[in-house]
Amino acid sequence: MSSVSKVLFGCAAAALVLVTGCATKGVPYGTPSSSSSPGGSAPSAAASSAPAVPDSAPAVPESPVPMASGQLTGIQLQTVLLPQSSFPAGFALSPSSAVSSGGSLSSSPAQFDLAAMSCAAFVSHLGSTGFGETAMAFNSFVGGHQAFDQMVYQFGSATAASDFVAGIKSLAARCHAFTATDNGTTGHFSLSATPGPAVGGHPSLRLVQTGTISGSGLVLDTLLTPSGVDVFAGSAVGLGTDAPASPAKQDIVYGLMKRQAAAAVLG
Repeated sequence: MSSVSKVLFGCAAAALVLVTGCATKGVPYGTPSSSSSPGGSAPSAAASSAPAVPDSAPAVPESPVPMASGQLTGIQLQTVLLPQSSFPAGFALSPSSAVSSGGSLSSSPAQFDLAAMSCAAFVSHLGSTGFGETAMAFNSFVGGHQAFDQMVYQFGSATAASDFVAGIKSLAARCHAFTATDNGTTGHFSLSATPGPAVGGHPSLRLVQTGTISGSGLVLDTLLTPSGVDVFAGSAVGLGTDAPASPAKQDIVYGLMKRQAAAAVLG
């Protein structure tokens, strides 16, 4: 999904690799033209050939984390994102993947309506601004044919944060099969949303995007956890191979929660 991979669709179609130099905002395409099938349609045969999705157990012992509070700017939220040392050797920050809402809080209404936007538009824009957030930050660590994405969306209220995740769950229910086209290359994808494990005492949603790009399977496995005014998310991405299993998505999200709590106190 995206969720969220910083893989440029054109780069993937040409080379079928994830490389830092080709990374960009969005899942593997920029501004797609798309068609989608309503909920209930089966994924295409191509989409079903995507690699298996891992669901590894967390390695970090967890204790309850209080609900996120406070209002940090996008620049402050960038400091909440996990550092290089949190990811395996061989994974490097993609500078072009870094997105934030900037140095001030936003009060703009949502640009995107989860109830109405297309499946392809959603996976292209998740990881950027426009969902009614007061602030957000996102980046990707890329290694070979794999990547990790992490993001924090901050809203004006806990209700708005929970509604954002509920809206994603509803959208996924109608995105069982859709296509996205960029630079003449079409990918076939599918979204699914299921309850995820509790993280820091908070419920989560597991959002999985699978599909194919030029015959190579894509899997983007994301865990989204609403906590207070924030939604924390971590993703594991694989193109032509399994998505990386360590660190576990739960560990990424838990780390974001702990770092946000510390930053909110300092803020």
